[in-house]
Amino acid sequence: MPIDADILAAIVAELTSRPGHEKVRALLHRLLTDALGARSEQIAFERKIPEVNGRVDALLGRTIIEIKADLRRERPAAEAQLARYLPERERATGQRYVGLATDGATFTAYEMRDGVLVALTGHDVRVAEAARLVAWLEGVIAVRDWLPADAIGITGELGRESAAFARTLGLLAAAWDALERHPEAVLKRQLWSRHLGIVYGRTIDDSTLWLQHTYLVILAKAIAAGTMGSGRYTPADLLSGRQFREAGVHGAVETDFFGWVLDAPGGEAIVAGLAAHAARFDLGSVDVDLLKVLYESLIDPEQRHDLGEYYTPDWLARKVVRRALDAPADQSCLDPACGSGSFLFHAVRLKREALLAAGVEPGAVAARCCASVTGFDVHPVAVIFARVTYLLALGEALPARSGDISLPVYLGDALQWNVTRDGLMRDLVVEVPRDPREGRKGAPLLRFPLDLCADPALFDRVVTALHAASEAGWRVEAFVASLPGLGVPPGQVETLRATYVTYDRLRRAGRDHVWGFVARNLSRPVALSDGARVDVVIGNPPWLSYRYMARSMQCLFRDTARRLGLWVGPDEARLVTQTDLSGLFFARAAELYARRPAGHRAGGRVAMVLPLAALSRGQFRAFRTGDWTGLTVAFTEGWVLDNQAVAPVFRVPTCVLFAEVTDGRARATPARVTAFAGRLPSKDAPEALADRHLVLRDAPAPEAANFAAVSPYRDRFRQGASLVPRVLCLVERVPVGRLGANPGAPLVRSRRSSLEKMPWRDHPGQQGAIEARYLRRVHLGATIAPFRALDPAEGVIPVADGVLLDARQAAGAGAPRAAAWLREAEAAWTGKSAGTMTLKQQWDYNRKLTVQFPIAPLRVVFAKAGTRPAACLLDGDEIIDHKLYWASVESRAEGLYLLALLNSEAVRRRIAHLQSRGEQGARDFDKLMFTLPIPLFDARLPLHAELARYAETAEAVADGVALVHDLPFQKARALVRAALQADGIAARIDGAVETLLGPVVGGLVVPVEARLPEPAEV
Repeated sequence: MPIDADILAAIVAELTSRPGHEKVRALLHRLLTDALGARSEQIAFERKIPEVNGRVDALLGRTIIEIKADLRRERPAAEAQLARYLPERERATGQRYVGLATDGATFTAYEMRDGVLVALTGHDVRVAEAARLVAWLEGVIAVRDWLPADAIGITGELGRESAAFARTLGLLAAAWDALERHPEAVLKRQLWSRHLGIVYGRTIDDSTLWLQHTYLVILAKAIAAGTMGSGRYTPADLLSGRQFREAGVHGAVETDFFGWVLDAPGGEAIVAGLAAHAARFDLGSVDVDLLKVLYESLIDPEQRHDLGEYYTPDWLARKVVRRALDAPADQSCLDPACGSGSFLFHAVRLKREALLAAGVEPGAVAARCCASVTGFDVHPVAVIFARVTYLLALGEALPARSGDISLPVYLGDALQWNVTRDGLMRDLVVEVPRDPREGRKGAPLLRFPLDLCADPALFDRVVTALHAASEAGWRVEAFVASLPGLGVPPGQVETLRATYVTYDRLRRAGRDHVWGFVARNLSRPVALSDGARVDVVIGNPPWLSYRYMARSMQCLFRDTARRLGLWVGPDEARLVTQTDLSGLFFARAAELYARRPAGHRAGGRVAMVLPLAALSRGQFRAFRTGDWTGLTVAFTEGWVLDNQAVAPVFRVPTCVLFAEVTDGRARATPARVTAFAGRLPSKDAPEALADRHLVLRDAPAPEAANFAAVSPYRDRFRQGASLVPRVLCLVERVPVGRLGANPGAPLVRSRRSSLEKMPWRDHPGQQGAIEARYLRRVHLGATIAPFRALDPAEGVIPVADGVLLDARQAAGAGAPRAAAWLREAEAAWTGKSAGTMTLKQQWDYNRKLTVQFPIAPLRVVFAKAGTRPAACLLDGDEIIDHKLYWASVESRAEGLYLLALLNSEAVRRRIAHLQSRGEQGARDFDKLMFTLPIPLFDARLPLHAELARYAETAEAVADGVALVHDLPFQKARALVRAALQADGIAARIDGAVETLLGPVVGGLVVPVEARLPEPAEV
């Protein structure tokens, strides 16, 4: 019987207090028996291990538990004991063991690897997440042989923070080390890297990510097999999908990039071990909601944050599908960026139900669905999950099928940036990565005629024949002579002749076994676009920002956008970096895949989830017209899901746009939209439950934003310096002993933060003495409050005579200590950065650092981002970081005047509709306040002078607020604002600002009555 939730919460609450060795042991016993199902006799406490003259605190199965009173002090002792106990147990039993150290509040799992104790994973106990501790322990200790397939359990046992994940990653690393020069394995990694380059917009070749994806694909295939109730299978069967093919279900699981593991020493054991972990769960009960949770938790979420991939809630996906497919039994549809398959699931379910209702024989339903509901994605792990989702959507139609089926979910580039259509050459071009053994020799190409790609059955026969002929040692003429018998038209023969020569050379070099998989998947988007096309294109495209794309992808994006007439115009040129892939993806999908109108038959429909910016921002102006080069659409409907009106949903405001491809009559995005509002019980609530919490209303569409600068102050403010990565620049003083510090060269170390991201989060940091003249106070966004500066940070700022020095220049300037620090920092930067600029160029990008010298005596600074404005006046020599904007002012009175405006709620309210917004609401100010008519300060004008006096009073109130050391800046700002409001000065400032700025023009995107409560300070 599961442990009562209240009892579990009470146990966890007591554990968090670190109650001491004996109490932790008693509470842990209760958890192991009542929550994890262990029998008391299975747990051995104080087990003697005479071989190492020790006594294990607790032993359960193959887990050794070491209990301490406080790991913050005693971790080295715990690790020393585990380093003795684990090898002895493994020698004595011949089995692998896991060590677990805990003080109740913190748990850390370890293993021995090459004679060294290695930390696998850890868990900090939280009362609010008591169930997660149980799931985490289950993943480490493995008490039960059978587990229910729930999200917490599977992610705890097999997710990114589980012991199984950490251990398997170690094994995969060793396997790859043994195979990293194998030509076929190298090729597969190169192709994986290329696909991820499309996903991320830039080159990805990260060893850890490669191993993580191998782990995830093995796990996904094990889940696919278990979900469908497949029997016993070998590791090779699991990765190739043999059991699915034998059952007549093709395309569910294929041999792909990640089969390299089977060629490595111990590779089969790795696959079998991970499959055994997955088999502990009741995978037959897995449903689509669980798959989505798994996908979102396992697909590299941190690495993909720049991609702008926002997963669609289940209720919204269902609504979009049902709105777009009004005759599901007869309509075909495509999701060209299917992710884990949410839209595919609901499209297949809707079609399945419609076919049965129309009287279609049950045995034909699965094949009819597979013939008309298709998905593409460029992420190799996402495709595996989408295929399992598709199988689940087929439901009872799957076992009732009357023949073979092929799942139409492909690892393909929906944008077709690998296809040439230039009249003389109409080919699918597959560029083969260079063989490292051939030096800088040009990369070969495999070309397939587009007309061949448009016939999937013939394409598959040709690819199979190509491989078989090469294996048999045929000369090229023999292969060419066989093509007519396969049904290949004469016009395609010469292209295939050249392709065979290239392929045969690749096979002889040991680089051939993956090409069937690659070519088949890449050809399917072409087959659809050059074939019958579809009635409905649905989905949620990637929102990859232009600024995060590699230069090569930016060129493709720009060229495609210009060809379609979607590129930003001269008036919006400054918005280039803010544009993203979503609008282009919508238009390109309509161009390639939506059916064109013919006679009385209307064109195909497109229904996609997009950022709300598509309805209001300048970078989408051309998109909103629907009148694109060579293609016109009529926008028919729009839904608005502002995340300040409906939650939880997306991290940014969102919309759904519906359109139809027309014969030349364009219609712009609608002036009226359906606005959603309400607070949902969960993001993925079922539609029926969501409907009980949502209010839908007819509302005006968001007004097109106007970012034109009105205030002359706009050009006077500059952004601060890009002092990132912070771990290389920002420092803190190292405590010294009785000898005291050297005032001429203080000892400092890298300042660390919980906000650090990979790869810098794992960087060990630096320590060293620095010449005092190169240590400067630095103001960050977090060191500014309204009308008051907080304690600044300190940084290594090697500027001399207005010039930023690198390591060589610092040494030449007689600063050996700074030179040593910079050498180490530059080496770290070279190893971890994209390599497009030096560290010196990064810190002084666009001269944002050196332009601050000589430092002006009086500067106004304001925070670039936040939910509330924060600005203050500086009269010191601090450096300004890029999270702040600054301007020098002629007088203190002018500075105070600006502070009154920049800190006022009146200004914030007027620019709120222009701000980008995240989960916490409006988040970026940048220079938006200067779109308001803020005039230059004139001391002769009474209202200007009054604002300066009010700001002086506000400064005094802010300075009078007692702030303890190390108080989080959000709380410090909140305390200051509360004091300003209590004094009444905030209201007086707002009244004067309203008078200065005049009547409000336009309105907010979110009606006041529809808004959720205002967020806390961020």
